[in-house]
Amino acid sequence: MIEKNDKVLLKDTAYDKIKEKMIRGDEEYTSENTLVQELSMSRTPIREALNRLQYEGFLKILPNRGIVFTELSAEERNELIDMRIAIETYSLRQAADRITDNDILELTRIIGIQEEAYHAGDFAELVEKDALFHHYLLEIVGNSQFIKMYRHARERQFTVRAGKWLKHQPDVLQTFIEEHRTILNAIIRKDFSAAVQHLVEHLEKGKL
Repeated sequence: MIEKNDKVLLKDTAYDKIKEKMIRGDEEYTSENTLVQELSMSRTPIREALNRLQYEGFLKILPNRGIVFTELSAEERNELIDMRIAIETYSLRQAADRITDNDILELTRIIGIQEEAYHAGDFAELVEKDALFHHYLLEIVGNSQFIKMYRHARERQFTVRAGKWLKHQPDVLQTFIEEHRTILNAIIRKDFSAAVQHLVEHLEKGKL
């Protein structure tokens, strides 16, 4: 007999794996049957995960036609980036008196992992650690609502089409890493005005 906690875990696992599939840019369409086979799960957790993803706007379930991962319009994407700029720059200013040497070490470590992933051609790891760099800066301040808003905006940015495009743009991915290092160097110098400006320029490049 499957316990309640196990059911929740399966549902969450299915949710994460389907979202990873979208971010990797594998395909724009799929089906419940395909996901059952690919994830080696029963229909129940997959169906629950799909319903949640549809509610959050990541996909549409089309009766008798399958599942399509939704794309953002240019306006929607730009609005999400504007929201990220507001949240992340405010948090970075607030973090000025809170960043510790351990935080600097952790941010340096994250950038190092990004570089390793880039040279290894590990796209999924690179995208994950790119998100972690921004997430960690927010965690220093610890505003839980900002963190939730950031996660939603970040995840909505990485649609199938965006994932496919980034896979074939190694120079862009390398630039992301360099810009993270520029932001971190300004933080190390305690020049938070420069750090905020670099952060804005970094995020603005994601606009269409």
